[in-house]
Amino acid sequence: MKDISYEKSYRVHHYEADRNGRAFVASFINYFEDLALNHSESLDMGINYLLKNNIAWVVYKWDIKINKYAMLGEILRVRTWAHSVRRFYAYRKYEIINSLGEVIATANSLWFMININRRRPCKIKQEIWEKFGLTEEDNAPIEFEKLREPTNITEEKTFYVRYSDIDTNKHVNNVKYVSWALETVSEEILNDYKLKQLKIDYDKETAYGEAIKVFSETIEIDDGYIIYTSLLNSNGEKLSLVKTIWSK
Repeated sequence: MKDISYEKSYRVHHYEADRNGRAFVASFINYFEDLALNHSESLDMGINYLLKNNIAWVVYKWDIKINKYAMLGEILRVRTWAHSVRRFYAYRKYEIINSLGEVIATANSLWFMININRRRPCKIKQEIWEKFGLTEEDNAPIEFEKLREPTNITEEKTFYVRYSDIDTNKHVNNVKYVSWALETVSEEILNDYKLKQLKIDYDKETAYGEAIKVFSETIEIDDGYIIYTSLLNSNGEKLSLVKTIWSK
């Protein structure tokens, strides 16, 4: 694998931080996805190329570890690189670095390539993975935890998909699922504990006007909490599973 990484700076704006001035994890995911798009564009593998070939990238899994919160006004360096590719899907890594040179967050992600019309996975062309510096030998998978559904429900909420939740793919932007899941976290945990890790699996798309049910199970551990969350549509179909880990 060639060392082809891509880096960009982001400032934490007031609308990207909570009332304590800490950047939302959803803001991190927005940085990651913007960076991946810019990386692709820099290699002539961006939106025009994808549309021309009737294909798109769809994120399937995130595993984000947060070592230190980013604060309002901070300028962050966000770096990404393609890790490996396996026929229909690819792995991408990220890291966020603050002004002191500290790696404050890392992330692994899994992406499928789909045919836009059929909405089904399709083989990733050789010219794509070669552009990102990968070879046939770069096919090692990244292991992701198999997430479970909550069993002892401690919190439940309903959200309705708004027009502003829809992205250019005409489906709910995947970052919205994270925001909805975190809405079921208690105020005490949000204020007194730090989010150390977030894992999310995406199973099914949803669209404008849909009612989204969010169920969470909060489990107390020695130094904090683990929260398991599921998001379902009005038909009871699973849209996404989330696991968050919180500590003092």
